Amino acid sequence: MTLLGLLLLLVVLVIVIVAIARGDDPTRIDLEMFTVRTTFLGVFVAGALTLLIGVLGVMVLLAGMRRSRRRRSELKELRHRVDDAPTPAAPATAREHGADTDAGQRRSPPPVTGSPPPPYASGPDRGDADDSFDSAPRER
Repeated sequence: MTLLGLLLLLVVLVIVIVAIARGDDPTRIDLEMFTVRTTFLGVFVAGALTLLIGVLGVMVLLAGMRRSRRRRSELKELRHRVDDAPTPAAPATAREHGADTDAGQRRSPPPVTGSPPPPYASGPDRGDADDSFDSAPRER
């Protein structure tokens, strides 16, 4: 396989050398709306660049497809791990520990200690109270 690759590269090298050495023949391409006048070398270079851009496009497409496939398989594996993982034991309720609670009432959350600063406080680092955003524009 390596020998075949080297042989193909050698053939391409010979074609490029011949195109450069004998590529000064004038060539005219008629595209009905306009005519392009160039040399054989110009046509060869344009074709080579087109091929290069096409190959790069295919490589980017294949890389994106590989990445998508890898992400899908990783996501599938993670989902299987979650499905197969043992479920944690349910937390013990207050009744199981013998605490006295009413059946229909919920406990209130613990009180919050400390309070955040007021949102429109003025000060050296907070700016002026008039600089803050209001829900409605003020008339001055």
